[in-house]
Amino acid sequence: MLKAIANQTAACGGRLFYVGGYVRDLYLPQTVQIKKEADIDIEVFGLQDEQLLDILSRFGMVNKVGKSFSIYKIRGYHQLDFSLNPVYDLKAAVNRRDFTINAMMQDVLTGELFDPLGGMDDIGKRLIRPVHNSSITDDPLRAWRAVQLAARFGFYLDTNAIQQIQAADIMSIAPERIFNELGKLLLNSSQPSIGLRYLADTKILERRHPKLAALINCAQTAATHPEGDVWEHTLLVVDEAAKIKNESKNPEALMWAALLHDIGKPKVSRRQGEKITAYGHDVVGATMAGQFLPDLKAGNSLTREVSVLVREHMHPVLLYKDRERVSNKAIARLANRVDTEELLLLAQADFAGRGGGRRAEDFAPIYNWLTERLCQLGLKPGDQLEPLVQGKDLVELGFTPGRQFKKLLDGAMDQQLEGLNREQILLNLQCSLPDRP
Repeated sequence: MLKAIANQTAACGGRLFYVGGYVRDLYLPQTVQIKKEADIDIEVFGLQDEQLLDILSRFGMVNKVGKSFSIYKIRGYHQLDFSLNPVYDLKAAVNRRDFTINAMMQDVLTGELFDPLGGMDDIGKRLIRPVHNSSITDDPLRAWRAVQLAARFGFYLDTNAIQQIQAADIMSIAPERIFNELGKLLLNSSQPSIGLRYLADTKILERRHPKLAALINCAQTAATHPEGDVWEHTLLVVDEAAKIKNESKNPEALMWAALLHDIGKPKVSRRQGEKITAYGHDVVGATMAGQFLPDLKAGNSLTREVSVLVREHMHPVLLYKDRERVSNKAIARLANRVDTEELLLLAQADFAGRGGGRRAEDFAPIYNWLTERLCQLGLKPGDQLEPLVQGKDLVELGFTPGRQFKKLLDGAMDQQLEGLNREQILLNLQCSLPDRP
């Protein structure tokens, strides 16, 4: 279809080019693992608005979206984004782009590559280079885009990019736009630590994400954390999580939890002789994660899931260490607080991210033990214990719906975990009903 559109465009004196990330990805090294762009960007040169609409409408209903910059989409071909440039000036078009590797254009009909800024050379050099000397300062969001591209492709930022990032007004960027770029860094990279290191080195962390910057130089006990400070540990954990994120039901929550799992340590770390403690960092960290993500305008669902994972991230290892004394009640409570399948993934990444030769495979005894204990309760990782008593049962007993329902249902679950059956729990609840006049 695109060739047909290109031919009809050429008949009207215009020309179609693939642009942006689609062209870049065609020429990336095979060793670079990438997530393909959701859209194929196509720029149309030399036509007027009504001419393009006329051509595209021959292939389906056309929607024109966008305010300052219009995008044309053909119904049924949602991945194709057409943009119109009435002036046939290819050099001006590439100079509007952010980085040279994103500024290449390829003719849809002939396959000819237009690359006046050396994007192909920079791909060969594995380099993220701004198109001009104010690319990032003109649009400071490109600071985050530069580091996420470096992480996704294993590329380097050139000196000019680093200097522009350091000079850019990054405080002016809307938080939701930052969240989007950080999400790409975490989800689309096999080694997110590359981009995270650049966030630290260019002072983006210090200036815009101080709660993460506080992890740098936050010391840990060398015997248990030979990798170094909390920031170095976090980088290792995020990379370990990236290896297993496809096993997760919610990779986004897993990756954010990996980044934020120790965010509470700087607040609670204390030195006791040769030992450094961080008691309560899981609980404090859950609260801080619950603030960090909304500050970036993340959704409530993601914030809740990440906060729960941060709060519980230590439990698989701690329970395993005390396994001879851990009750089924403790296991059931854990399963009812958190998705244990997701928790085990995070705990594995945390375990393997401690340096000293630890591997993900070494987590197997902990995984197998907790899985077996869940199995004894009739549960698989991720399952919750089904409550024997629910709100409707309280109503039937004569309780009036209100705030006390949660307390009553929690008490009923406690009795269930103690081994009482439904009839015994209901009888106990009935006995607790207030006397009626």
